[in-house]
Amino acid sequence: MPSFKRLLLVDDSEIDRRILRNMLSKRFEITEVGNGYAALELLMNKGAGIDGMLLDISMPVLDGFDVLRVMTENKIKLPVVLVTAEATAENVKHASQFGVLDFISKPFDAQTVLDKICRIFGVTKDIEKDKDADDRAVGSETYAIDSYISKLTAIYDTFLKNSGLDPSHCARVSKLTEILLIEYGLVHKLDIDVLDLKTMSKAAYFYNIGLMATPSRCFSSRDVSDADRQIYQEHTVAGAKIVCLNESASCKYFIRVCSDICMHHHERYDGRGFPHGLQGGDNSIHSYAASFAIAFDRIFNKRPDYNDMQFDFVMRELLRDRGAFLPDVVEIAKKCRYEIINYYKSLVV
Repeated sequence: MPSFKRLLLVDDSEIDRRILRNMLSKRFEITEVGNGYAALELLMNKGAGIDGMLLDISMPVLDGFDVLRVMTENKIKLPVVLVTAEATAENVKHASQFGVLDFISKPFDAQTVLDKICRIFGVTKDIEKDKDADDRAVGSETYAIDSYISKLTAIYDTFLKNSGLDPSHCARVSKLTEILLIEYGLVHKLDIDVLDLKTMSKAAYFYNIGLMATPSRCFSSRDVSDADRQIYQEHTVAGAKIVCLNESASCKYFIRVCSDICMHHHERYDGRGFPHGLQGGDNSIHSYAASFAIAFDRIFNKRPDYNDMQFDFVMRELLRDRGAFLPDVVEIAKKCRYEIINYYKSLVV
């Protein structure tokens, strides 16, 4: 058994800690804490055998720079990589005063994070030879999925722009779906890898791709005939068929999830949706999460007031439509209030 270097993850977000742990645990021994005080307590106990630290900047009460200041005052020397959604010039300058080695940006890219951390801490990525075949298989599948997503995005984004629709809405829906699914996995202790949940979330980007096979008159105006409304509803089936044109075995998981979201994002918890009238637990959690994300973004993004009041207003508006959403997803959204608000704030330049 190889002797792993021990990294301390310091982040108030359990979701972000879990993502990093999944990315790094094959190469490092991971210890994690949820706040700066716990990190300092651990480090002041003679370092507790810690070889390096990944430290979030934005934490309540005691932020990352406060932790670095206390470490300096107490002459605690440790290689530190800062984790942040905002690697601004000011943050970089401030970090340099404490000898910080590098930054990791949120949202995380698995390969970039692993490459960077292995390089910084002098760890080869080929520690466990018996896992090389599995790693290559996973890497090949990831590449195939990412390649398919890239090609599908290029085609879909061109359609959206030419139709006067907003690709950034799809990006926000994808991120919101990710936030909801990861938290759902944590709450329900699902044995699902975080990277698989992120793959599900990427699928949500294409929820409306079936519009590519739908006459524009059916979705570009509110004043449509009953016949055109029926044609519009068929975009759910069309979307699933478009996604399934790729028969690659490497993309099978993504295709299954994506086609399901395309087909069922208009289903309702009370069974009054379309195309199949699924009710209660008949629909998938990723389709329920995407459905909520779509509705939430359409209201929340109308105004730049990304705060508690706007969040509460949107939740009240959505819950007026009783029976539309899976109650579990609604509760998860409430738990993710601050992560959702902070995500939207990060989009404001």
